[in-house]
Amino acid sequence: MVRFCPECKSKNIWKRGFRFNKGNKKQKYHCKDCESWFVEDDGFKRMRFKKEIIVKAIHQHIDGFSLFKVQYHLWQHEGVKVSRKTILLWERKYSDFLKSDKQKSQANYQRKYPIMMKNISKLRKRIIMI
Repeated sequence: MVRFCPECKSKNIWKRGFRFNKGNKKQKYHCKDCESWFVEDDGFKRMRFKKEIIVKAIHQHIDGFSLFKVQYHLWQHEGVKVSRKTILLWERKYSDFLKSDKQKSQANYQRKYPIMMKNISKLRKRIIMI
């Protein structure tokens, strides 16, 4: 919920209709003091696709899907045509906000010690087989 106008910081605002985008619907607000119109910023400002699609694509790529697989999955299951470059840019922009602290530290560890992580995954497979 918007508490004040981003232009004049006034609390004298009213809900005034909706703004429609490709599948998105956002509440529009009108400030009575400065007469400006605005939409609440949810972190996905000026994005053409639904935030659920963006989050799904980022999570799939972080979980190990290649960019091609993520692109293909979105096309087959969601009916969304998006380029691999766009998925990569989404990940760069939003992945820090979507990861938990544990995942961030694990990702940093995997970058620092990639050979050790491969050996650990091999050991886990052997343990499971036994």
